[in-house]
Amino acid sequence: MKIGSIVINYQFLHKIKDSYVVVFLTHRPLQAFGVIYMIISIILAAIGPLIVPHSPTLSIAGARLLPPSAEYWFGTDATGMDIFSRCICAFRMDLLIALSGSVLSMVIGGPIGVFAGYFDGKGGVFGVLSMLILRFEDVIQAFPIFVLGLLLVAAFGPSPINIIIVIFAINHIMNLRLARSEILSLRDKPFVEAARASGNSELRIAFLHLMPNAMTPVFAMLSLVTGFGIFLTAGLSFIGAGVRAPTPEWGSMISIGAPSMITGEWWPALFPGIVMAMTIFAYSMVGEAITALQDPLERIRLGYGR
Repeated sequence: MKIGSIVINYQFLHKIKDSYVVVFLTHRPLQAFGVIYMIISIILAAIGPLIVPHSPTLSIAGARLLPPSAEYWFGTDATGMDIFSRCICAFRMDLLIALSGSVLSMVIGGPIGVFAGYFDGKGGVFGVLSMLILRFEDVIQAFPIFVLGLLLVAAFGPSPINIIIVIFAINHIMNLRLARSEILSLRDKPFVEAARASGNSELRIAFLHLMPNAMTPVFAMLSLVTGFGIFLTAGLSFIGAGVRAPTPEWGSMISIGAPSMITGEWWPALFPGIVMAMTIFAYSMVGEAITALQDPLERIRLGYGR
């Protein structure tokens, strides 16, 4: 049994090693870095506050603006808090806000785009409603992204929940238009006519037969939207319109540390900025990996297609 178990496990590992995803990532080091970093970031978001050496929200007596050392790896900030501990704990807040807003924009923006795309240019109540939806989205899209974010935060107030709403309000437009473009290319296919001839209603055709195909590229954009959500959260927090100190968040940490750079204390702003930049870059690489994995030409290039 043990030998058989070892053989089975070896065969399982061999299949994983030769799988298309693993082979793809071995040929794309930047995308592989993004996937590994994303996994680590999710783990840190889950257990980060439990493994950090110091409290992320309490000041350390006599430890104001200490440079990086063996005890304080990233140094301390102007309030005496450990920067490394705060950077690690910030994964939970930033990822929770960005991912929640991104998922919300996907699950709401995608179906709205399916509806708007399927009934675009058609008559009746649904056709008029589709036109109104698209014109309303045009008005929202006319605003600069950051200005729109500031307006929404000013209207609802600075809090994590309201930042999630801001990320949804800004990013659902991209998901809506992506789903709409997919629907426009699918709604005249023969299988749609077959579904209509079988007695399916227009709404049933749109959401049951077409939406699963249209949502695939929307899902692929999730990691890219998450990276943008992290950037937007940090930007709003930097100007005081997002997450407030002492809650660990990269944008507010950069804001606290920026004045110290004038006097030569560079570490309070530099390290949170590096962690944030690496996270955004990693999630964008994951998005590129998901998009490339769906490309049939990539499968053929790696020897997994005909």
